[in-house]
Amino acid sequence: MTAGCVLSVALSGVAEAGDVVSSSAAALSLATLQPYIPLTSEAVLTSDEIVALGKQDKYSILPTSAVSDPVRPERTNSPVANFINGVEYNLQHIDVSQYGDYSFDVFWDQSKSVKWDVLALFGGVTVFGINNWDWGSSGYHFENEGWFGEDTKYGGMDKLGHAYTGYVVSQYFTQRIAHSVDDPTNAAITGALLGMGFQTYIEFFDGFSGGHGFSYEDLISNGVGAGFSFLRNTVPGLAEKVDFRLEYWSASEYHDWDPFTDYDGQRYVLALKLSGFEKLDQTPLRFLELQAGYYTEGYTDQSRDAGVEPTRNPYLAVGLNLNELLGEAPEVADTLPGMAASTLFTYWQPPYTYVSTSYHD
Repeated sequence: MTAGCVLSVALSGVAEAGDVVSSSAAALSLATLQPYIPLTSEAVLTSDEIVALGKQDKYSILPTSAVSDPVRPERTNSPVANFINGVEYNLQHIDVSQYGDYSFDVFWDQSKSVKWDVLALFGGVTVFGINNWDWGSSGYHFENEGWFGEDTKYGGMDKLGHAYTGYVVSQYFTQRIAHSVDDPTNAAITGALLGMGFQTYIEFFDGFSGGHGFSYEDLISNGVGAGFSFLRNTVPGLAEKVDFRLEYWSASEYHDWDPFTDYDGQRYVLALKLSGFEKLDQTPLRFLELQAGYYTEGYTDQSRDAGVEPTRNPYLAVGLNLNELLGEAPEVADTLPGMAASTLFTYWQPPYTYVSTSYHD
C-alpha cells in the first residue's frame, strides 16, 4: 500500500560547534593591506560566525516581463504570472544539508510553515483510507505480514511501497519547509519526522481495517524510507550518487491502472549515478547509471485468479541518467517543463531506458 507522493538555495556545510576556522590567505591579504596594524582575534572566524554569514535572505530575480507587460499594462503582477513563478520557485531544489541543535520549538515552527500541506495530506489520506482501505471495519488488531518470503501476501512489494512512500513524502515536506522558512537549517530533520508521522498515522488506522491490521514490518519500512530521505539530504554527495525510484507506466495485464496497488505493474529501483563520482563526471560514463531493481508477478488477487505462478524477481541493469542528459540542454532544463521533468526523473523510472538481466522486459 502506498499513499500519494508529491514533489518540489541554501548553503551547506556543518562545522563542529566551538571550532575555530581561520584563513591564512585572508590573514596574508589583511597583513599586506595593513602592514602596520597587527592582526587581532577579529581576523579569526568561529564556525557559528561562518554559518551566520551564509544565512542570507533569498531573492527571486525575475525578468521584466514577469512583472509588467509594456503592451498590456493590465497584466502587471497577473495571477497567472505569479502562479508560474511560484511553481518554478517550489521546483527549485534547496540545499538542506545543514542541521544542528534541534528542539520541539524548531519542529513546531517549521511544521507550522507547511500547515496547509500537512492538513491536506492527512485529511486526504483519511478520506481515502475510509473509502478504500476499510478503516473502521473491525476492532483494533495486529498483523504479522512477513517481509519478502515466497509465502507472503505481496512478495515484499508492499514493504518497498511503504519505504518509497515514506521517502517521497519526507522529501516533499523537507523541500516545502525549505521553501517556506527563512533558514532551512534542520529542514531535513523536520521533513523526515513529518514523513514518518504521516506513514505512522496510516499504519495506526490500518489496525482498524479487517483486511490489513497494524504491521510492525510496515512501520519499519516507513522508517527506512524516512531515514533514507534524511541521509540523502545530509550526507555529502549521496543525492548526486543515489536515487530511489518507482517504475510504473501502465496497468498490468491483470489489474486496472493503479500505481499504488498494482504490484504486478510496479518495479522499485535503486540507481547509482556515475555522474556523482568526480573521476567520471567529465567522461561519457556520466550519462550512465547502474541499477538494482525488484518486482513480482502473481502476488495480487487479480493475477492469482488468473492462475499466474508467483515469482519474485530481483535484477540488475545499466540505464540512462536522464537528468544528466537533460542538463546538456540548459535552455530546456531551466524552464518550468524542464524543472518539472528533472523532479519527475528523480523519483520515477521511465521504462525502456535501461537494459536489465530480467527476462520479463
